[in-house]
Amino acid sequence: MRLLLVDGSYYAYRSFYAMPALQTSAGAPTNALYGLTVVLRRMLADLRPALAGWAVDDGLCAERVSLCPEYKAHRPEVPEALSVQLDHVEELMAALGVPVLRVAGEEADDVMASYTAAAVEEGMEVVLASNDKDLLALVSSRVSIYQTNGKDFRLLTERDVTEKWGVSPAQIPDLLALIGDSVDNIPGLPGVGKVTAARWLRRYGSLEELLRQAPQASESKLRELTAEQRERILRNRRMVALRTGLPLPIPPEALTVRPDLAKQVELFCRWEFRKLAKEAEEALAAKTGQSELFS
Repeated sequence: MRLLLVDGSYYAYRSFYAMPALQTSAGAPTNALYGLTVVLRRMLADLRPALAGWAVDDGLCAERVSLCPEYKAHRPEVPEALSVQLDHVEELMAALGVPVLRVAGEEADDVMASYTAAAVEEGMEVVLASNDKDLLALVSSRVSIYQTNGKDFRLLTERDVTEKWGVSPAQIPDLLALIGDSVDNIPGLPGVGKVTAARWLRRYGSLEELLRQAPQASESKLRELTAEQRERILRNRRMVALRTGLPLPIPPEALTVRPDLAKQVELFCRWEFRKLAKEAEEALAAKTGQSELFS
């Protein structure tokens, strides 16, 4: 059974900035809502998941903020034109049939990580739709990352992650502890990029072993940086670690995709998505006709 988990916060911003400035005749902005509708319909068509969830942020992880008060502090405020659209996202997801997943005070990637751990334990296949580097750590024989590629799509596997990053998915948190993550305002070691960090981790196998052997390493840069920045490295490692034990608001097996075509017609007409409204009307008419035929 396939479970699709979508990083809703990422895709909301992506849709807002990728789409032109659409609005209704009354002046209400709708570009993010339109983009979300299109992208989620494509995911469902590409992957045909039996189960799906739309994960959203509900604040920042208190532990990460306590470790680094600057964590994600550089992010700008949500634009007003996007903010007013976010108020309607849950209504849109209900119409498209995808449950919204939110845990009080937690971030979307930790929610996705917790659902992934639970689903894999139950023998499910999991597909993660996100651009978050942290989530690469979850990729395995049962977990892949969804990416569009023009008119096609691909699922990133363990091999794909290793080829791109130079380390296995399980080593991604160790890599990020060394190079940091500018998106989340986590500073890495000065002068250490992906290539160098990956080379060190391939040599020593893990961050723990790297730190243990670094004082005797022949490479002066490794000796000096790990001596000077040891506490930063250990702090970064704690910050990039995904939380997989969060309480799940809905059991994985209950995340059934159940589109509400009548609701889609109502929303798409309200937002003046004429083509989408017509498609939903036709699908609803066909479904109603089938129901009457077999009643």
